[in-house]
Amino acid sequence: MDTLEPVRPPEEDRRPLISVWSPTPVIEWLILEGWRINSIPELVEALAEKLLEDGVPAWRTFVLIPQLHPLYVGAGYRWVRGAGEVARRFGEHGIRDQAIFSANPLKLVIVDGYGAVRRRLDDGYKRGEFPLLDELQDEGGTDYVCIPIDFANGDRTAVSFATDHPDGFDTTHLQQFNDLAPLLGRLIEREALRNTAENLLNTYVGHHAGQRILQGQIRRGSGDTIFAAIWYCDLRNFTALSEALPRDSLLALLNGFFDAMATPVHNHRGQVLKFMGDGLLAIFPVDGDCAAMPNACPLDEACGRALDAAAEAEVNMQALNDERVAEGAAPLDYGVALHVGEVMYGNIGAADRLDFTVIGPAVNLSQRIEQLCKTLGRRPLLSKAFAEACRRPTESLGKHDLRGVTGLHDIYAVPPDR
Repeated sequence: MDTLEPVRPPEEDRRPLISVWSPTPVIEWLILEGWRINSIPELVEALAEKLLEDGVPAWRTFVLIPQLHPLYVGAGYRWVRGAGEVARRFGEHGIRDQAIFSANPLKLVIVDGYGAVRRRLDDGYKRGEFPLLDELQDEGGTDYVCIPIDFANGDRTAVSFATDHPDGFDTTHLQQFNDLAPLLGRLIEREALRNTAENLLNTYVGHHAGQRILQGQIRRGSGDTIFAAIWYCDLRNFTALSEALPRDSLLALLNGFFDAMATPVHNHRGQVLKFMGDGLLAIFPVDGDCAAMPNACPLDEACGRALDAAAEAEVNMQALNDERVAEGAAPLDYGVALHVGEVMYGNIGAADRLDFTVIGPAVNLSQRIEQLCKTLGRRPLLSKAFAEACRRPTESLGKHDLRGVTGLHDIYAVPPDR
């Protein structure tokens, strides 16, 4: 094992290179205590520290965790002795086609199926094969080992260890790496599955709703009554655009619009609840229990965040429209309405197909107000309740009839010079 070089196992046999399992204090720790750690950075750091305690001259430990994420294909966690914390770096989709991965020992193990890769970084090391190992040698590294970690579903990732000890790793160190890999793999796979669940929920229902679902709030009809500033926006002339544009162009247009809207909502601690065709529904929950302290309910803070998000969205849309005009396309028009009130936040839907969202008259009112952006030519439009709660300068646009809502309603806007 101390002279191990890349070895490609038969396709039908990817067993560990050494079949005799040797319990060690580190393996005992993984079995008895390590499984309690539910954070990849904490697990990587604790493992590296335990290896040091057991006499393994660990200098650098790296674990690559695959992810199911709309932006990233995986995340790498790197521990370096004395660095103080585990560094995390995400790999975007397409990174496997780049040199940072294709010219890395990880690729031999994860993609090409090698049983392990070991390189001594001493005077006999031939530079140029792997840029990463060249860097490690420049930093004082003397030995490097990369070992596969197989998941139950057939996926494969890897863990690597490097040392700066003058003698490198010895046979007992390599044996220990080999023996701990299956146990480490089970813990990593568990956390990878947890991350996948969180990523999917964050992507499709939002972070806050996703956390509630993971905590068990999945029964139909379950939910809470909360106070929130309510945001509803809508793209103008979408029907005509959908008839005139090819599918891919229409999707790109929608994605650009939703990026311009959703990013400010998230930046100001709002929650995007759903995309409805060319519309977007979001809330800015009030930080406090308004039912318990109605006179001290901080509505103004939530409304202020919503107004700041609307101002940022306007800037984003101006930049998007400048790009469209430069490309010879017409600028996009849209409307935004803001209201504040009480909503039911929870699960609604069929018995086996639920939606985690908000419902209530306040949501309906915000959607009706948004339709006035077409005729009034202003945005964002504010309800009377919102204008009174936000404690910022507003101006009245008069009383207006709202489709499907009884009576006339006072509508407000932010003064043009604000």
